[in-house]
Parts: sequence; structure tokens; C-alpha cells
Amino acid sequence: MRTNLSPLLALAAAGLLTTGCSKDTTDDSTDTGIVDTGDTDTGDTDTGDTDTGEVTGQSTAVITTVASDYSTGSFAAVDLDTMELSDELFVTSGDPVVASDEGWVFQINRFGADSIRVYDGGDWSAPVWEQSLGEYSNPQDAELCGGDLFVTLYGRDYVGVHDAATGTVKGQVDLSAFNDSDGVSPEASTMVEVDGKLYVGLQRFDTSGEWWVGEGSVVVEIDCATQAVSNSWDVGANVKVVEWPGEAKILAAVEAFGEDLAGVYELDPAANTKTLLVEATAGVFTDLAVSGKKAVGIAVAPDYSAYGTHCLDLEAGTATEIASGPSYLTSVTGNDRGQAWVTAGSSWIDASAPAGVYVYDIESCEAVSEDWMSFSLYPSSLAFY
Repeated sequence: MRTNLSPLLALAAAGLLTTGCSKDTTDDSTDTGIVDTGDTDTGDTDTGDTDTGEVTGQSTAVITTVASDYSTGSFAAVDLDTMELSDELFVTSGDPVVASDEGWVFQINRFGADSIRVYDGGDWSAPVWEQSLGEYSNPQDAELCGGDLFVTLYGRDYVGVHDAATGTVKGQVDLSAFNDSDGVSPEASTMVEVDGKLYVGLQRFDTSGEWWVGEGSVVVEIDCATQAVSNSWDVGANVKVVEWPGEAKILAAVEAFGEDLAGVYELDPAANTKTLLVEATAGVFTDLAVSGKKAVGIAVAPDYSAYGTHCLDLEAGTATEIASGPSYLTSVTGNDRGQAWVTAGSSWIDASAPAGVYVYDIESCEAVSEDWMSFSLYPSSLAFY
């Protein structure tokens, strides 16, 4: 399971553990040093109309890893052609995640560290820049759009907008209209970019009591040019927004809330519709890796007694469990080779449970791995470039 909450905050949200990137933009004005601004986009096939994610020439998986007690973290990379692992490339915080865009890698340090590092993919000697995002801002995700870098902040009622070349703050996208009852923030978490707009999942927890109480999630559309919210959809609870390569639509994996069932929803900005594609009947989907109309998803049982890997048919509306056990599944991420890489961290159910990375073919849902790929620490998140 990939938890959208920081590990240190997940306990407060559920009383136990709770469930809750290759995208492209082009700046037509100035070369920021991160965004390709020339006449020919050499790193992507996106023409500026719709980010399809179909052919990006990805060569490397990057993985953040953590100690079992979240005291420290590390960073690793895997060559997709040779499967050669480079472990312990540099030290991170004890609550790290990773995202990527246009060959750039964003290593985000969340609760308590509250910073972002930007690397030129493959050069881990030093970040291009590093920026503090404010005490307890709890950054979650980063995305290039319209020539700027947008960063979601779980502890703030805005999305930060930064100069892509330097990290300098350029502005904020106000989310205060979507705050929950505590009035602090709407807990902005994951996001994807489609056609010059960002789709951001707001998880919306009232954090004022002893335990966090979900008040229903919202996905907001942000126009990257105007840096303002232009549309929104109420959808379930504890939302995880997922990219759908080749489609100008967004997927949202959610828990049940109100009239919305637990499952995977399609959000269609052009038609302004929300449609349930796959109902989660034996738990809650916490992450998806999508290729065409198929997906590999990870889920947690209702009583948190086990985690499962599922094969989803988004057209037929079906989900079939293909693996289950006590391994703590933290994320699943798809690459442009049609693979789903599942990460498993230190299991609180069974300390001896397998951990590491396991690979599936998304179309067939067959395992590519013979065994779990192991690291010096436990994987927490993964991205490709």
C-alpha cells in the first residue's frame, strides 16, 4: 500500500495505518534549465495538447527507501535494461518520496523534514537545487506544468508554485475554499497533469480531534496558466489521483464516502463527469499502475489484516486478486514498458514478510519477477525517468 499520509501521521488518521510519474509540460518562453523550451522536445513525445505518457524512453527506476523505524532514509536506482541496482546513492529523511518529470527527479522529504531536492536524472552527486518548503508543510508530490514546478503541501491550504530552475517561490494556488472542519488545510496529496492542467487530490481530514476524521475527498482542477482552481469533483474518501496514459481523463482510487462506493473512478474533464469503473469489494485500492484499459492495483483489507495485488479491467469493471499476504505494499508504479513495479516496506503485521520490489506485466497481470528485489532499507515510493 502506498500511504498518502506520512507514516508518522497515518496512525493519527486511522488509529492503526490508513491508505490514502512521468508527465510533461512545455514552456514556450524561457529555458528554465529543467523544462525543455526549445522548438523540438527531445525528451518527450508530448506536443503540448495532451500528456499521453505513451513513449517517454524511460531507462531507470528511482526508489526512496526507509528504515523500519523511519529514523532515516536512502535513495536507489535500477537500470531497466540490465536490472542493475545502485543502492544507497544518498541519504534522505525518514519520510521520503520520489516523483519525476521530463527526466528530472524530485526527491521530496515529507513530515518534519519539509523540503524538496531536484536532480538531473542519473547525476546523484548533488541536487540541482534544494528548497525548504516551510515547517510542517509536509510536501507530497511535485509536477512541472506551464514552465513552473507545482508542489502539493499536506499541511497548507495552497499548492506552492516554484521557479523550475532555482526553486524560488513564484506564487500559490489557493485551496482554502476546500478546507475541512479544522480550517487548517484540505490535505492536498497526489496530482497528475493533463493538457496544461493539474488534477490534485484533496483528502480532507478533520485533524482537530484525537483521531483524524475523513470528511470526503475532492479532486480539483488547476489551470497552470492562471494558477487558479477551474473545476472540482467530490469523490469518495482518502483519494489517490492516478495518471491514465493515453487518455485525457484521470483515475481516482477512493474509499467509500457518502453515496460513493470504494473503488476506482474515472474523471472526464471534457464531459465534466465522474464514473465508477471498478468497485472495490474486498478492501480499498490504494494505488494503481495503468496501461491501456488494464491496471495492476494494490489494496488493503478492511481490517488491515492483509494487503493484496489485483488485476483490474477498467473496461469490463472487474478486479481479480492475484496475490495476497502480510507484506506492507507501499506503492505501485507503471512504466512505458507496460510494467507495474510494486514496492513493499517493513510489515507491521509480520516482520518476516517479503519486502522490496516485485514486477508485473500490466496487460497479462503475470509476474515478471522471480523474487522480490531487495534493498538495504525498505522501499517507500518509486518513479521512472
